[in-house]
Amino acid sequence: MMRRVCVFLLAPALAWAPVQGATPVWITADIPTDETSSGAQVLPWQIFRYAAPPGYAFELSIPGEPSVDAIERMDKPKNWLFSVESPSDLGSNLPTAAEPRDVVRYDGVANTYSLFFCGAGAGVPSESNVDALFLLGGDSGDLVLSFDVPTVVAGSFYEPADLLRYRRVGTGCGAWAFSAVFFDASAAGAGIPSSANLIGADRCGTRTVLSFDVPTDLGPPGLTTFVPGQLAAWDGATYSLFEALSGWPISSVVDGVACAGNPGLVPSALKVNKAPVAGMLRLVWDQSCSQGATDYGIYQGTIGSWYSHTLLDCSDAGNDLQEDITPGAGNRYFLVVPLNAFGEGSYGQRSGAIERPVGGAVCSTPQVITSCP
Repeated sequence: MMRRVCVFLLAPALAWAPVQGATPVWITADIPTDETSSGAQVLPWQIFRYAAPPGYAFELSIPGEPSVDAIERMDKPKNWLFSVESPSDLGSNLPTAAEPRDVVRYDGVANTYSLFFCGAGAGVPSESNVDALFLLGGDSGDLVLSFDVPTVVAGSFYEPADLLRYRRVGTGCGAWAFSAVFFDASAAGAGIPSSANLIGADRCGTRTVLSFDVPTDLGPPGLTTFVPGQLAAWDGATYSLFEALSGWPISSVVDGVACAGNPGLVPSALKVNKAPVAGMLRLVWDQSCSQGATDYGIYQGTIGSWYSHTLLDCSDAGNDLQEDITPGAGNRYFLVVPLNAFGEGSYGQRSGAIERPVGGAVCSTPQVITSCP
């Protein structure tokens, strides 16, 4: 019997430069910081990528050399959000200076800067500085912020370790409104001491990653102390160590933290060819539309049993958007699904714009589905 092979295609996705094979974190420092593991110097206006191994790699420098104290890596390739510690026009790249209560967007494709969140229009007091930020639900989702001092928002008082959620209520950088408390520091676990300031945060899969400005006890007193250079994770019930940055001096703090983001949609084109080795197939695919995809999983199922797919290979060896695989017996179909260490993206849609179910066994959990930016 002739073996049949089937692949699924979706609408075109945005192409961009090859992704890395590991899921790192991105960081900024509060002062010029010489880390000792690879000898890199991290300056306050620079964003560095960290992975263990290989270590630290320069990612982006903000013009005007402002102190960048909050960052978010958006889904759209080469796009970032950040906040500055003091007023700055970013070396004349903004028509008016960004205030510490604002959030700036950098579009690395167009090489432009614009105000994404205007604190004055959203009711943030002028003495408050955004020192942690991230997005929920993709680039068009809600914005989560923390402030460096006790701050009154919508008539209520919030501590520097709280995270507050804002939603869009119109167009323009001032069209945001306070929505809810995302993270209540005093109620999380045994409570975070009021002396601690949350200075970096992101949502990484099902956990919220946190960075503090001073050694901070999380959990029962004396159980676990997180020092600068160590990132904590809160899963809604307990704290754990998310990452200890190798070679990071305790005299410096991790001022901004960002994770990879959302994996995105299934690649728009998947081609199947004979591989050089007999009995193997070579799968070649396009990139996910999101820069949150740091790897890809290959799934196979039985033709006719359309939702029988299960994992076959969970890594794009060589990061070259192709892989040689040995298919199972019988007539097979294949899916390639974007992923990172914190979850998988879409498996594509069946008729009626209904998402295909996840695999019987999966490469990464949970599934995170957002539209292409």
